[in-house]
Amino acid sequence: MRLLVKKYSLIIVLMIAYSAHAQSWYQNADSLNVKRASLVLSSESIVYAGSLSALYFAWYSDYQSTNFHFFNDWEGWMQMDKLGHAAAAYQISNNLFKINRWAGIKEKNSIWLAGGLGYSYQFAVEVMDGYSSGWGFSNYDLLFNTIGTGLFISQQLGWHEQRVKFKYSFWPSGLTGLTDPEGRRAQNLFGKGIHEQWLKDYNGQTYWLSANIWSLTGKPNNFPKWINLAVGYSVNGLLGAESNTWQFDDSPDIIRSSRPRERQFLLSLDIETENMKLPKALIWIKPIFGIIKIPFPTLEWNDKRGFAFRPLYF
Repeated sequence: MRLLVKKYSLIIVLMIAYSAHAQSWYQNADSLNVKRASLVLSSESIVYAGSLSALYFAWYSDYQSTNFHFFNDWEGWMQMDKLGHAAAAYQISNNLFKINRWAGIKEKNSIWLAGGLGYSYQFAVEVMDGYSSGWGFSNYDLLFNTIGTGLFISQQLGWHEQRVKFKYSFWPSGLTGLTDPEGRRAQNLFGKGIHEQWLKDYNGQTYWLSANIWSLTGKPNNFPKWINLAVGYSVNGLLGAESNTWQFDDSPDIIRSSRPRERQFLLSLDIETENMKLPKALIWIKPIFGIIKIPFPTLEWNDKRGFAFRPLYF
């Protein structure tokens, strides 16, 4: 899936998260609040339609339309893009649900409304891909959209809470600071500043599943409610979707980098801010750390270099 599409999805997730937790200053309505529900449903409709329209004119209008076709991008970026789909689908659904509950919409209705809106939004993007000459409909994108939305729906229906969350973290990979030709290639792909790289550079991104130990072990009285165990996945050394081979527009030469393409599997701790009592002045951090994993010491296994301990992993 395209970097720009993910950029739009992440921005929407952040907007939804802040909207949802802005309501933390107030309690959820005990029953349907018509005024709140009207505000919520109209806002969701405007964001849904407006963002898809903006996406079309900002991205798809630059490519010729074709007959509907499929596109196999499973090997691209060592599946980091697929985890991005799952995480975005999960976070959109989870935070839409919180907004719906604030409006007093019944829990089960809120679950299906949030899950349906989040899933249909990403499905609509896939359909637009299917008619674009630059891309195509990806069954793997659809699969991971389903995984993310399904993780939210299944937990909320079964437990009435989210005990396992998709989260994200980022630290600059440093590839854009390399000498030519690798540094130039990295800047072309990922941008020159962190404001672009946190959305575009898969090498600096990590996707996590963060599980709340207290809630998963029967909620014992003698265990902290806020400690999570997190497993993560990241990559390093990627200067192309499927290989580190490229050609610059101003040169006929084909460039091949010997830089290894690495996978990293991670085990770490995290903090569940939802289970922490915070003063009103600090409530604003809850939506942030509901999406972003807090840095902690981490055990890493790299498929090229083996095990390593990171005193603080971002």
